Amino acid sequence: MSERMLLDRVERITRCRKRGQVETEAIAAIHALAEAQRTRLYKLFTPPEDVLVGLSVECRAGAEDVASFDDGLSWPVQTGSIENEPHLLACLGGGKPCSERLPDGSVRSLLLLRNERDEPYGFLEILRATPLSASEIAVVKGFAALLRNCLATLEYSETDTLTRLLNRKSFDESLGGILSHIPSQDDAALASLRLPHRRQRNLEPGEHWLGVMDIDHFKSINDRFGHLIGDEVLILLANLMRASFRMQDKLFRFGGEEFVALLRPTELENAMAVFERFRKRVGAYSFPQVGKVTISIGFARIRSGDTASVILGAADEALYWAKEHGRNQCHAYETLVAEGKLQAVPEPLSDFELF
Repeated sequence: MSERMLLDRVERITRCRKRGQVETEAIAAIHALAEAQRTRLYKLFTPPEDVLVGLSVECRAGAEDVASFDDGLSWPVQTGSIENEPHLLACLGGGKPCSERLPDGSVRSLLLLRNERDEPYGFLEILRATPLSASEIAVVKGFAALLRNCLATLEYSETDTLTRLLNRKSFDESLGGILSHIPSQDDAALASLRLPHRRQRNLEPGEHWLGVMDIDHFKSINDRFGHLIGDEVLILLANLMRASFRMQDKLFRFGGEEFVALLRPTELENAMAVFERFRKRVGAYSFPQVGKVTISIGFARIRSGDTASVILGAADEALYWAKEHGRNQCHAYETLVAEGKLQAVPEPLSDFELF
């Protein structure tokens, strides 16, 4: 690859403003540089008691386009225990680039990727006829570092500075992505969005959910203890959120004492269990100087054809009902409507929305 082509690839990567685009362009650049038969990016996930990997991006020799299997909203394709991929497990354990010659004569090279916090992030797999030279390995590592730095910059722009949860801008993009993705899902595609059981790849369907969470009597906390202590409550609450929700659930701070969660596909009962687990964990926690704090939660299903305002309106209705009936409660909008406690949120008159 010429110097001009290298610079062009770097420019294309740094121009990207979305995580998936950065990853796709970086893998495409490495694939072209290595003149590989196949180049893959695997994402690494670490839920409790397991380590999971899923195929995120793939380039193949002769293919016109880069294949992306990660929509950023749910689990990448073929996500499963790393124990099902012994070559990736060995690379994770060693932490260094490794290569092996396969039975067909081709050479598979692996590089463990790390994020800006030096945590394992994924794997780069390059398959080609000959081993990478020392100079090729150095350039590949350079593009891997560029990928890490670009992702770190995007993460900074997407997060709330106080709590380090995702911010409102990220929420708008995430919800918009879900709404644009739902209509194209058939039953098989929908099933592929579910996390498999440990050591297996058995998939089951579900739906995305949006939850709005609000700290009860937060103004009185600021009035009694001051805004510094109020900020500490927000930070600690964000930490409890990260510990309570599941991987691939997206967590946001909307501003003030209001938080939002977008749940990856699951059933109503499971969504209720996730939100209830968080509510109970907050109620059981002793906040320094403040003591006990409670939250109220309302959540709603994200359906095909809905607009962002309709979904947020439904979740807010459930939240207000919880606030008006004693606080420290969690309610599903659909359940409240079915029980006659709420009237259904009317559909918008047009597709035009103002946030």
